[in-house]
Amino acid sequence: MKNSELTIVLTLRGRHLHTLRWMWHANHIGLPYHVIIADGEVHPTIDRLLSDPATFRNLSFEYHRHCDLSFNDFYKKCAETMRKVQTKYVLMSDNDDFAIVAGIQKSIEYLNNEPEYVCAGGQIPDFSIVPSPVLPGKVIGQMISTRFGYKHQCRDISFPSVSERVMDEIYQYQVIYYHVYRTQALQVISEEIEEHDFSDLTVHEYYCALRTVTLGKVRTDPSVVCYLRQTGTSMITTYWKDWVHHLLHSNLPQDFRAMATTIANEVERVSGNDSKVFKESILDAYASKIRHMLGHTMLRYRFPRLFRLKQKLLWLKKLWIIPVWSRQRYWKKNFWSELSNDCTEPALLAAYQEEFRYIEATLRGDEFLSFAKTNAPDLVMYK
Repeated sequence: MKNSELTIVLTLRGRHLHTLRWMWHANHIGLPYHVIIADGEVHPTIDRLLSDPATFRNLSFEYHRHCDLSFNDFYKKCAETMRKVQTKYVLMSDNDDFAIVAGIQKSIEYLNNEPEYVCAGGQIPDFSIVPSPVLPGKVIGQMISTRFGYKHQCRDISFPSVSERVMDEIYQYQVIYYHVYRTQALQVISEEIEEHDFSDLTVHEYYCALRTVTLGKVRTDPSVVCYLRQTGTSMITTYWKDWVHHLLHSNLPQDFRAMATTIANEVERVSGNDSKVFKESILDAYASKIRHMLGHTMLRYRFPRLFRLKQKLLWLKKLWIIPVWSRQRYWKKNFWSELSNDCTEPALLAAYQEEFRYIEATLRGDEFLSFAKTNAPDLVMYK
C-alpha cells in the first residue's frame, strides 16, 4: 500500500551501480513512498532505465536530470528538488544506503502526534561488505561490520529555548540529516543553503543541523532505525588530507561567519537574544571544536614518523585472520543484541529483522546481478 505522507529524495552523483542497487531493492520490497530522483551526473544507461517507469513497476518515482559541477550546483539541485515534494514529510537518501520502512513509519507517527518537533529519527547503523569480484565498487558481497556508529548521539534536543538547542547541537553534534523531516522545514533550509553557497560541505551539514533546531525540537529515539549507511563508498568532495591547505585555499572562515550570523539572527528573532553576542558564542564554540580537531589532524606533520607507524599498524589491522563468516556472525549477534535492548516492541524488532534479511539478500547479489547484466551490461565488470 502506497504511503501518501512521505517522499524520499534520492540525490545522485556517480556510483551508477549503487543507484541501480538502490532502485532494484526498493522495487523488490515494494517501498511504499514516492521517490524523487535528482541525478547530478547523468549516465546514459541510468537515464534510459530511470526514464522508463516500467523498469521498476513496484515503485512510484520521478527522475530529474541535473549537472553537479560545483557545490552551488548541488545546493541548487537540492533546493529545486525540495520544491517538488508534495507530501507532509520528506527523507533524504544517498544511493549507497538503505531506507528502513519500519523506522520511518515510527518517526512519522511520532511527528503526527508532536507538532513541536521538526524532525524525528533514531540510530543510524552502518555496515560494510566484503565485495564480490563480479561487480566493481563494493556493490554486492557479504555484509559485515554492522554496528551503531552514532549510538552515543541518541538523545532528544528538546530544550524550550532555541538558544539552548543551538548550543547543545554545537557541543554535542548529532547527525540528523537522515531524519524524517517536515517538508516545509527542509524546504526553508535547502533554499537558505542555496543562497549562502557554502564552499565546504562540512559547513553545509553544520548549517542544516543548526537551522533545524531553530525551527523546532528534534527527536532521536534509540529504538528507531530509519536508515542504514554503507561505509567505504563515500565520494570525497572536500578536504581529506591537508586541512590547513584547505583552510588557506577556501572560503571556510567566511562560511563559518555567514552561518553564525544567520543562526544568531534567527535566534534573536525567535527569542530576543542579542544576535552579535550569540554569534560570538557560536564562533567560540566552533573554535574549540576546530582546535581539538587540529590536534589530531596535524599529527602527520608534527610527528611524521609516528604517523607513518600508525598507518602501518592500521594496515596490519586489516589483515584479519578470523574468517569472514565468523566476523559476520559476531557483528550480527552484537548488533541485534544492542538493538533489542533499546527496542522493546517485539513487532517492531521483527519488522527490522525482516527488512535486514531483504537487504542481505540484495547484497548477496544473485537476483540483482542478473538484473544488472540484462539491463546495464556496460556497467558490469565480468570476471
